[in-house]
Amino acid sequence: MRVVWVVVALLVAHLVLANRSGHAQDVWPQAAMVAVQAMAAWAAFARYRRSPALIRLPWLLLALAVFMQVLWAFTNVAALVLGDKSGYLAAMATVCSALYMIPCMFMVSRSFARNEPRVVIALDLTLSCMVAVLVYQFFTELLSGPRAADPSSIYVVIYMADAVDFSLAFMAILRLLGARSFRWRFFYFAASSYLLVNAIVATIYNRVELHGLPWWAGSLVDIPHALLVFVLVAMRQPSRQLRAYHPSLGMSQTIASFAPIILSMMVVLLGIVISRISFVSGLVVACASVLFYGLRVAFIQSRNLDQQRAVDLSALRLEQQVGRDSLTGIANRAMLDTRLRHALEEGQRTGSYCSVLMIDIDFFKQYNDSLGHIAGDVCLVKVASALSSSQLRTRDLVARYGGEEFAVVLVDTTAEAALEVARRLTTTIERLQIVHPQCALGYVTVSIGIATQTAETPTDPVILLDAADRALYRAKSRGRNCVDVAGLPESGEIIGQGSAQAAGRATP
Repeated sequence: MRVVWVVVALLVAHLVLANRSGHAQDVWPQAAMVAVQAMAAWAAFARYRRSPALIRLPWLLLALAVFMQVLWAFTNVAALVLGDKSGYLAAMATVCSALYMIPCMFMVSRSFARNEPRVVIALDLTLSCMVAVLVYQFFTELLSGPRAADPSSIYVVIYMADAVDFSLAFMAILRLLGARSFRWRFFYFAASSYLLVNAIVATIYNRVELHGLPWWAGSLVDIPHALLVFVLVAMRQPSRQLRAYHPSLGMSQTIASFAPIILSMMVVLLGIVISRISFVSGLVVACASVLFYGLRVAFIQSRNLDQQRAVDLSALRLEQQVGRDSLTGIANRAMLDTRLRHALEEGQRTGSYCSVLMIDIDFFKQYNDSLGHIAGDVCLVKVASALSSSQLRTRDLVARYGGEEFAVVLVDTTAEAALEVARRLTTTIERLQIVHPQCALGYVTVSIGIATQTAETPTDPVILLDAADRALYRAKSRGRNCVDVAGLPESGEIIGQGSAQAAGRATP
């Protein structure tokens, strides 16, 4: 609070000194104004140092904007003290006034997102610098060039300054309405309050100056800076109504996306005005604004597409991990049920019925007991790999049903075609020649049960799986290493030789 009282004392001192001298632009009243502005810059910089990392840059930009005002006022004081016959200090003051726009435009047009492309930041900064250079050129041309004698030139400068100041204030208010975080809402409340009051004061001050400044006119410039100190030091947070305000996510994103459009529109309008003095410069800045905005949108869209691709890839990998069997790497039971249900529903709609193969490794328990579970896991992985790489279509699915059982979903496949696939699969497993003394052939074989969807088949996957499982049971009871089709009691087909003897030596 002592800072607030110091500012109040400086405001009173400014009025007293200006009253005694009778002139607003004497050295000591101007020095008091510099002190008030310096206190505002210090308050903004102190807020920058205390803020979290994500919001520190906006506070620094606000502090820089106020500091440009300090340099402008200090240069005017220096011109009074040292004299300015060459006009160099007056030109410096105009430069500081133009530089004030750069941090202001930057803080109201940027999204300040952590993942914002650096190219976009560079484009915004370049465009802001171009605007500052052109405003400086515009002001100096009208105020010190051959047009300075024309009274209309002064009004053009005033109207241009009004347009810039109120545009910045409007954009800050717009960002305030779109701020969802309390910290951002407080920042834009402070920034918009300062910019709006500064715009109003500048409008009054510039018009009063046309008729000669009265002694109290300099104190007008103190008002926005004293207000900023009061907001940052004494008030510390906005009103209860503003704290309770929470815009929707859609509104917040829309405003954040709309701010760069306003900036580009400002630059285009500036280019139109400057074209009255220099057609080439006005055309260049207007075209650059459109070009920069197009590049900005292109880079942001490119980044969003890259992020969307990364998200889609992560979702695909997650889906694959969730729907995969951890041992064999093929689909698990959950994925099997999902894909089979979709195939059944498609069959009901189109009449393209699917088939299911239930596959069981013959005498796998004996294989585990004799060779160990590690060898059993290796056997499962080899069988799963052979099944999944056996020239099936990409829309078909090979899944581990549980234990040593596997299932294959064949989309749009008749019972006859499924039988041909089953024969090919049994041959594929035999060709692995995984040694298994308990099997009749001396190496691992499989039994397969087939069930095919009909018009009466429900879309519940359990029904078709159960039918295929019963067919598998019949295939195993007939000696293993064979295929059985559900609904055909005599369909058992012996694929290998000696299965009956193997069945007599071992039990399932």
